[in-house]
Amino acid sequence: MTDLLQLLFAGLSQGAVYALIAIGFVAIFTVSGVINLAQGEFAALAGLVAISAAGGGMLLPAAAVLAVSTVAIVAVVMERLVIFPVRGMTTLVSLILTLGVSTGLKALMLLIYGPDAKGLEPLFPGAFDLAGVSIRYQELLILAVAGVVALAVYWFYEKTLAGKSLRACAEQPVAARLVGISLSRASLLSFLIAGCVGAIGGVLASPIYFTGWESGLTLGLKGFVAATLGGLVSVRGAVLGGLLLGVLENLTAGYISTGLRDAVAFFLLIVVLVARPSGIFGRHAEARV
Repeated sequence: MTDLLQLLFAGLSQGAVYALIAIGFVAIFTVSGVINLAQGEFAALAGLVAISAAGGGMLLPAAAVLAVSTVAIVAVVMERLVIFPVRGMTTLVSLILTLGVSTGLKALMLLIYGPDAKGLEPLFPGAFDLAGVSIRYQELLILAVAGVVALAVYWFYEKTLAGKSLRACAEQPVAARLVGISLSRASLLSFLIAGCVGAIGGVLASPIYFTGWESGLTLGLKGFVAATLGGLVSVRGAVLGGLLLGVLENLTAGYISTGLRDAVAFFLLIVVLVARPSGIFGRHAEARV
């Protein structure tokens, strides 16, 4: 029983990171219909920037803020230079463009930070035992911050006029323009949100899962699967999908084989796309997927 609880808690903390990456996918897709394959690189870049800044003597909170700010700027520049100039953006075109950005960011990170994976020092080092389960303070921090960020993004999109305006740009772009909503600013804001959320996930995960120039590929794929479980349009579905994926991965690694851990995400993706394209937790994605 103790082993099961340990695996469940580890899966929840890992799934919370996937959830943050998934929220980034949802934030962009619900506004512009773009699937951003560079979302994982946002997380990896944030982790490496924070590690480099902390290694240079900067306090960990300041290094985290610098990392999130840097990635936010990268996301905004990406939207203005790569996404915004393309008219009549289709899903296929967005995949090609963002894959190019992803590849470029990987090469840049390899050139600047080298090939070795590194880990950021935990903001709250140490652990404690609860009912025989070893719980690291960093894992609690991941769960707490991920919960706050998810609630904030959900509240923004579902409860505020600005958030509803962003969603209107994707669902009814012509009507949105007629009532004075700027599609350009909406797209820019969605990338800003996705960059910040992805960066937060990368900084939180680095002390436990380490960060390297290629770690964004795994994070991006897992985040995409989590977002797909929610139909790519639901923040709540993305969070639940991330948590579910993290738990299933850890249970698979603990009770079957560690070599099958990464296969869980792709198995889930195939099942969802075949059996329920709207996502396990999605209800209104049929027209978008």
